[in-house]
Amino acid sequence: MNPIWLRRMVFFIVILSGLVILKENPDLRKRIYSEAPIRVKIEGPVVNPGIYTLDAGSNGNDLIGIAGGTLPGVQIKLEDSILEQPLEDGQILKLGKR
Repeated sequence: MNPIWLRRMVFFIVILSGLVILKENPDLRKRIYSEAPIRVKIEGPVVNPGIYTLDAGSNGNDLIGIAGGTLPGVQIKLEDSILEQPLEDGQILKLGKR
């Protein structure tokens, strides 16, 4: 088989697989292509809990920073990976009791 033909076939398969994944996961597609700001709510031991407007792709750590940070002496009992994931429009981030 000709190496150029093989490269073209691999390229086509990768592109087709990506399109199938995006078609089956509309939330993923919206997160990738949406540049509109998102509105999220933060509850728990932060200085200023409430609803905030953030740029698309912002994560929980960004939201905590905008909310003024955590209250002194408080440790958040969430996995760090949860705070690293991108937030979605309308999401509520609950950090525990105040």
